[in-house]
Amino acid sequence: MPQLSTGLVIAGAYADKVRRVAFAQLREELRKGSISSDVVVRRTAELNRLLYDILVNRLRLDKGDVVRIRVEYEVEGGDLRWKLDTLQVEAFRRVPDEEVRRAVEETVRAAREVLAAPPTAEERAWIEERAAEERPAAEWRPTPDVVASVAVVGETASGEKVAAITNSRGATAGMAVLRPADGGTKVEVILVPAENEAYATEFRVGKAPDELGEEELRKLLLERPYRRIDVEEARAAIMEKRRQLL
Repeated sequence: MPQLSTGLVIAGAYADKVRRVAFAQLREELRKGSISSDVVVRRTAELNRLLYDILVNRLRLDKGDVVRIRVEYEVEGGDLRWKLDTLQVEAFRRVPDEEVRRAVEETVRAAREVLAAPPTAEERAWIEERAAEERPAAEWRPTPDVVASVAVVGETASGEKVAAITNSRGATAGMAVLRPADGGTKVEVILVPAENEAYATEFRVGKAPDELGEEELRKLLLERPYRRIDVEEARAAIMEKRRQLL
């Protein structure tokens, strides 16, 4: 049975994360026509109402608290059915500012003693593990094989131009969104060069979207450094932007 999992997300953003993950996981069913986007929107809205009752009305969580939500589901007869008996919610409360401030002050006052004491095995494991996790990801740059062509495919109601990015095999490799900004253009790009890889970047150009040619845009995309992002979130963002096209 497939499972929707939000990962760790602040409570104030849980509803958007549920929608994005659902659309990402159901992209094949949507493409095949096994289910419509309207059904996904309606069913995720229902789930989000139930989660609101749990998180806000019953647990009294603040928007800054962290949650993780999991629930199994099935797609049958053009409908999306949540297996509510499998619904799991994990909640991690935010530590009050006063408590954090007091801890900081106490440690700062005792800084000499803290640093003079030999680190415990637990402390070494904790710090080394976190240090490895927090190393900045290396910059990634696409090759001409990944960004072989760029073509504007439409516009959204808010005036954004959306360009499809195609690789050398003729397959869709990503999307660029061109948004008017301060007399120029803000460009936001998502690339999915492989099944398990996704990257993003954003930059500004001193030209209006209508003045920015497709070949010029392609060259700019090849020059930019990219950061790695979650694949499912990347695909969900691309699908959502496609839905907004007029």
